[in-house]
Amino acid sequence: MSRYARGISDYQLSDYQQAVRALLKTPFVTASFPDRKTLGRVRQFSETLALDLREAFGYQLLLRGETARLLRVKDRLHAGQPARTRTGRVFDRRRYAYLSLITALLARCGAQTTVSELAALLKGDANRIAALGFDDVDYQHRRAFVDAVGWLEERSVLHAADGSSEAWASAPEQQDALYDVDRDALFALWRSRVMLQSVSGVEELLGEHVATDSESVLKERAGQAARRAVAEQPVAYYAEHPEAVVNHLRGSAIAEDLQRLTGLVFERRREGVLLVDTARLSTEAFPREGAVANAALLLLVACCALYEDPDISTAEREVPTVLGQWLRREIDGAIPLGTRFDGDAEAASPPVPNARSVVRPFLPDKTVHDLFGDILTRFAKNFGRDHHEAPMRLLRDALDLLERFRLVRRVEGGIVLEPLAGRYRNTVFREEHQRA
Repeated sequence: MSRYARGISDYQLSDYQQAVRALLKTPFVTASFPDRKTLGRVRQFSETLALDLREAFGYQLLLRGETARLLRVKDRLHAGQPARTRTGRVFDRRRYAYLSLITALLARCGAQTTVSELAALLKGDANRIAALGFDDVDYQHRRAFVDAVGWLEERSVLHAADGSSEAWASAPEQQDALYDVDRDALFALWRSRVMLQSVSGVEELLGEHVATDSESVLKERAGQAARRAVAEQPVAYYAEHPEAVVNHLRGSAIAEDLQRLTGLVFERRREGVLLVDTARLSTEAFPREGAVANAALLLLVACCALYEDPDISTAEREVPTVLGQWLRREIDGAIPLGTRFDGDAEAASPPVPNARSVVRPFLPDKTVHDLFGDILTRFAKNFGRDHHEAPMRLLRDALDLLERFRLVRRVEGGIVLEPLAGRYRNTVFREEHQRA
């Protein structure tokens, strides 16, 4: 019998699992975000949820007012869940910077504020930051500001009482908007597991740092890391994790635990494990509708078929299992030294673990481009004129999607196929699909 969801009756178990999945997918919940049912479900099972999420993953569930916040432990950098605008556009550096500044400014505002007031305050702070700035005469700057405000509106941190930020963006001298500020939601959004001023490198934000020699505690932390790896990533490959974590991934208890908690199907293969996302736990699905997903699936199947063909020689390449080292160095290099709480301007991040290497099928860029060109020819009607006029953009977007789902990995000079790609080998496309 699983140690999780104790006291939850069989007829309530489905609702409880929905609450777990909702928090794993959207760790910031308000009365209307992501919908109007989630907060009530989280409140219904709050005590059991808090206990199970802490013991299973090392997460902390906070409830305050009409807001629930799950403080998660992240074990690695992951670019698959970016902030997005209301139209689906991924936030750029300017929008992230404005969002951070605006949330800080709201902490100094009262129960209400206006868009014009926020813009004036942002102008003062942003213009003190080199290479950022904010000019409300510049439409691109106003657009970035409104996207950041809209992100907060969507999560009910800001409630429009009168007017709209969109109208202000079009005519700032003639329009304005009045907002109510939800202090509980703002507090939950601000909350962090660590004091950021004391962080000297991105590595200190990753993983659960426990100063102990207790074998039982270390084993417990390894089990939590294993369950996080399966719940947070599309797939957990054995080669990418320490032996202590792999032992839990290979064990039998993790399957029962995660299936009991999430209601999803646990699947084990030679290279790793995954949760089959039958309930849309992920923020996006693969395969799915749309030109990019269509192109990505067609390309993946073509790459797998090429590697599988015994008459064609396809190279293999060793690739490191530790990812994101370059990105960690870039982030660490951007930390303003004067803002560190300990005042140690020379403090260095803990060393990144030494990367092991695994062998993966390698396809050079030319091969990928040739395969994609053939796909655009064979399935021409599946794609619009814009895609045919800018095929490299479509290819880049398709590879981005495949990489987010850990089906391929970009390396110098080409791509390598990850083990999960084999799941789509020998996919058959119906003739009417080809004529679509």
